[in-house]
Amino acid sequence: MKYLRWFIWIALVASIVMHLATILAEPIYAWFTQPEFSQTELKKTDRKLDEQSLDEDEKPAELANVKPAEKQMVYLQPIAPKIAVEKPIVKTKQVASAAKSKSVLIDAVGKESASAVATQSITASEVQVASALTHAREVVASAPVQVNVATASAVQASRVATQIDTEASKRFPRVVEIGYYWTVFDARMTWKIEKDRYALQLKANPAGRHILYLSEGEINARNGVKPLRFADLSPGVDKAPKNEAVFDWGNDTARIGPPNNQKIEPIEPGDQDLLSAALHLAFMGSKHPSYEMALFSGRKRYPNAVFELKGEATLTLGTTKVDAVLMRAKWDDRQVDFWLAPQWNNLPVKMSINLGKDGGSFEVLAKEVSLDGRKVLEWIAPRDQQQRRP
Repeated sequence: MKYLRWFIWIALVASIVMHLATILAEPIYAWFTQPEFSQTELKKTDRKLDEQSLDEDEKPAELANVKPAEKQMVYLQPIAPKIAVEKPIVKTKQVASAAKSKSVLIDAVGKESASAVATQSITASEVQVASALTHAREVVASAPVQVNVATASAVQASRVATQIDTEASKRFPRVVEIGYYWTVFDARMTWKIEKDRYALQLKANPAGRHILYLSEGEINARNGVKPLRFADLSPGVDKAPKNEAVFDWGNDTARIGPPNNQKIEPIEPGDQDLLSAALHLAFMGSKHPSYEMALFSGRKRYPNAVFELKGEATLTLGTTKVDAVLMRAKWDDRQVDFWLAPQWNNLPVKMSINLGKDGGSFEVLAKEVSLDGRKVLEWIAPRDQQQRRP
């Protein structure tokens, strides 16, 4: 019995070790083999973040239903050569001969009648020549007008196409997926915009735990992001949230806390939750030099958070170097950093949230980015990368 008890304990410990090894083996391997994250020194910058647009409704009226062309071809009509028209020379000798013949044939008429007939013949010829000249002048005069109209149309089309391309580069993607490193674990943030509504999620599974944060609300070009609900759905989407913040903009109040113990806090235009703040800053860009707001978690309201552009640095994401600007809010013992990439519609490629004594601190770093189904940053397995941790 003594040896049997020892055997049971050893088997139990071995089972626990095997389960832990199964859960932690992949994260530990990724930690030791992933590229060393590097960041150039933060420096001051004059860079401005482009303000983003949502859709074609914000374009000028003449561009409302026009989509950018992949290839643009402009044809210029050559100027038509001028038609050289020379005034025919009336041969007087032939006219005189014709008149003399007519006078011979009409002996009975007399010299005055013959002269009248000859004069009438000459006048008819001049009328035909004048008509031909007038027609030629009209053709030549109309040709330059047609060419100018065609040229103007081509120039206008080129300007419209250029304006469309410029607008397209500032058009905020409607479907975004960003894969992050959450220390040694994976996290994924997705958001989707439909008309004037957005839904934003952050998922992670560190050490077997399930984490799911949700933010949803409204978005428009004038005011940016207006959250309606932030929730910690870690217990499960089909269960009551662990904590949440429900925004009532009609009454300028928010209910925060667990469903069975919520309290009322005031809200003002521009206030955000911890996730929507990143989306708001990315969308609004440098429209304002700073953004003052209250930040809401599911448990608490943090007033007087002021986000300012603190500088610029180059981040190494996997094997890709990306320039990013730092938007930081720091108050009391708390600090929130959003590193926004101008080349990717100001998306947050790195986020650091430190809520001090309230806990809830974490840091995530992008490893893959997809904009409207187009991958702009692709994750490469550590074994396929040249750079390794020492």
